[in-house]
Amino acid sequence: MTIALEKHHTFLSSPWWAMGQDIEGETSLRVNETATRARAGLLNALSAATILVLIAWPQLDPVIYVGPFVIFDMFMAAIFGLTPLSPVGLLGTWLTINNKPIWKPTKPKRFAWVLGGSLAIVCLGLRLAGFDTVWLVSVVGICFALTWLEAVLGFCVGCWMHGLMFGCEVCELS
Repeated sequence: MTIALEKHHTFLSSPWWAMGQDIEGETSLRVNETATRARAGLLNALSAATILVLIAWPQLDPVIYVGPFVIFDMFMAAIFGLTPLSPVGLLGTWLTINNKPIWKPTKPKRFAWVLGGSLAIVCLGLRLAGFDTVWLVSVVGICFALTWLEAVLGFCVGCWMHGLMFGCEVCELS
């Protein structure tokens, strides 16, 4: 079930460290799905560029730079929401500030972002352990597929998994 309420989203949550926004009539904080999908699209472009560089110019070693950035971004989003400490969340929120928000529960998104950060840790760990480029391309390819599903189709695999594992009455499971 998608929650579309008339409240406009703001650039920063109130208080700034809140995971989402307080929506009147809701018992828990909500996150704007429109901004989340924009963030996923930006992360998708970053993963595509990383794959390209890994294949065409592996000597540039993009994972050593992109990995820590994505880990930071994912865990900041999981702790504080899209703003103010997630750089890609800030950009996604700014890009969609004038669009009608679609409000979703924060717990499934938080779960998905922790999984995304964990996947980035795996990728960086493989790089630091000296694994072959094919392994790095495989893990970044998974990131590419997951962010594409979220950005283009609006299907969050982490949210879906959260719903299966913990149950979530208001989560969209299809």
